Amino acid sequence: MNTDTDNTDAVVAAWETFCDDLKDAAQILRRDDLQLNNVDRVEGLRYLSRLARSGISTFAELTGPRNPVFRTQPDLVKMGLDNPDNYYVGASIKPAFDYRISGNRGNIHYISFAAQNQNFSAVEKITGGAGHLNASELEMDADGNFEIIASRSPRPGNWLQLADDTSQILCRQTFLDRRTEREALLNIECLEPSDPPPPLQLERFAQQLIGASMYGKGTARWFADWVVDMANHAAPNELYLPPAEQHRRVGGDPNVRIYLGRWQLEPDQALLIDLEPPNCEYWNFQLGNIWAESLDYSHRPVYINSGQARVAENGQVRLVVSASNPGVDNWMDTSGHSHGTMCVRWVLADQHPQPRTRVVELASL
Repeated sequence: MNTDTDNTDAVVAAWETFCDDLKDAAQILRRDDLQLNNVDRVEGLRYLSRLARSGISTFAELTGPRNPVFRTQPDLVKMGLDNPDNYYVGASIKPAFDYRISGNRGNIHYISFAAQNQNFSAVEKITGGAGHLNASELEMDADGNFEIIASRSPRPGNWLQLADDTSQILCRQTFLDRRTEREALLNIECLEPSDPPPPLQLERFAQQLIGASMYGKGTARWFADWVVDMANHAAPNELYLPPAEQHRRVGGDPNVRIYLGRWQLEPDQALLIDLEPPNCEYWNFQLGNIWAESLDYSHRPVYINSGQARVAENGQVRLVVSASNPGVDNWMDTSGHSHGTMCVRWVLADQHPQPRTRVVELASL
């Protein structure tokens, strides 16, 4: 006998709750403290659609902590001055269990694993990362194969420490030259035996949808606040270095130090950025919009890395940011924007020199 009762009203209510909750994210488009113009608002609308897509991909497709899967961000989802050279994959876990990560290193320039707690829907609960490993610390065979155990208790060999509040294992992979490098092949499994994920239940999936909507709202608010706070540390067209502990607390790679800032230019102006790159594994500079999304790096020169930049004989690098190309090396295209965000990354650097910036007339170049 079929004992199922009609749950149509409850199913419809779950979707309507998700849609109503997600609608609140639109309030970010009314913020006065970001000095939004029409270009910003349209990009903000697209940004919200991307965050909704990311939230659904992350939360609606959860397979449970005993059946984790490394997933990439959906195509073109951008946030937090995402590195155009990076390939990000993450797996949702629970620290009550131990996990094995196995794979092949490939030949990508830089790779790191981080145990993180990043809950953008509850800022007060973000405590940053726990364990962290990069490729130079991994034991692997001659072909680049490796295994990592992720657990709260120490393990011999490659061990990634989990904290009591760890919710995700994030792998950052950084290309220096996408034409010749390939990303690592990765797998993750829970070491406690488990059956396959059970059939969907309404109560559980309704909660996953709420998680997706809260993710979209929380992420938009978190990074808008982050961009606004930049003005408390540096004037427009200048860069500052956040404290290492703050960088770690928000989930940053401890081997990466990032200078942050906001830029603002008139069409006839250019921003000059002079760098003295230290000994490091990798560095880059990038432009972002006011939402801290990377600009259109697929079609425009909006970022540059240590493998691409033209370096002067004295070891210095000058970058030029402007609306049109003045015919110089290392030009960065503002891509129709009058303001936005920017950063310089030093990876595994022996020092973190301050970039020097100044605004000049474009015609002077």
